[in-house]
Amino acid sequence: MKLGWYALTLILGLAVAAPALAQEETKKEEPTKEETPAPPADAAPAAAKADEEKPAAEATPAAEAAPAAKAAPAAEPAKELSGCAKSFVPLADSYKSAYDDMQKWINQIDTETSTAGANVQKVQTQVQENEAATTQAKLAKDNAKVKDLQKENKKLWDQLNAAKKSQSDACAKFVKEAPQRVKQYADAANKALDALKAQSK
Repeated sequence: MKLGWYALTLILGLAVAAPALAQEETKKEEPTKEETPAPPADAAPAAAKADEEKPAAEATPAAEAAPAAKAAPAAEPAKELSGCAKSFVPLADSYKSAYDDMQKWINQIDTETSTAGANVQKVQTQVQENEAATTQAKLAKDNAKVKDLQKENKKLWDQLNAAKKSQSDACAKFVKEAPQRVKQYADAANKALDALKAQSK
C-alpha cells in the first residue's frame, strides 16, 4: 500500500512539475540578448569550436539542396518528330530560307535608299522653315525679304521634287526585282513540296 501511495505521489508531482520544467526549457532555448549571460573566459575556446562546427553543419543541407535545385529546371530533351512530321521539315525550311533572304534584301534596300530618303527629309524641313520665314516677312511688311525668300523657296521646291524622284527611282529598281525573288522563293517551296509528295508514294 505504501508503495502505491509513493507511486501516486511521484506521478502527481511530475504532473505538476512538468509544465514548469517545460517553461524553463523554453526560456533556455530562446534566451533574449539581455538574459544571455556572458560566457566565462575558459569557455571561449569551446564556443569558438562550436561556432566553427555549426556553419559547416548548416551549409551541408544548402549544399545538398543546390544540386537538386539545378537538376529541377533542366529542360527535357526535344521530342523527336514522327517520320511523317519529319518529312515536312524541308518544306518549312524553304519558307524560313525565303524569309531570311527577304530580310537581308530589305536591309540592302534600306542601305541603298536611305540617302535619298534623308535628302527628301532635309529639303522638306528647309522648305517649311523658308515658308515660315516668308510669313514672318509678310507680317513685318518687308517686301524685299519676301521676294528673296520666295525666289529661294522656288529653288527648294525644285530640289524637293528632284529628291522625291530620286527616291522613287531608287525604290522602283527594287519593286521591279521583287517578282523575280517571289518566283524564286515559290520555286524552292514547290520543289520541297514535290519531294514531300514523292516520299509519300
